[in-house]
Amino acid sequence: GDVVFVELPEIGKVFAAGDTAGVVESVKAASDIYSPVAGEVIEINEELSGSPELLNSEPYSAWIFKLKPSDANGDLAKLLDADGYKSVISE
Repeated sequence: GDVVFVELPEIGKVFAAGDTAGVVESVKAASDIYSPVAGEVIEINEELSGSPELLNSEPYSAWIFKLKPSDANGDLAKLLDADGYKSVISE
């Protein structure tokens, strides 16, 4: 559904992989945003505070937050690229 609100994490906040890092609310539901890797939030997309609908209209450029990974080699190796993700969801 159309995104109407995004709760962004605080810069400097440290998350473990899988921790709830924020919330995306649409007209139909609210969904948690999970940290993909362990690390520290180093930047947030302030544009989303005033224009959360950018997640619908520009999903690839409307990033939510940036993390500095605490274990770049271990955690990043577990992430999927677009083709890997498509393969998993098609199973």
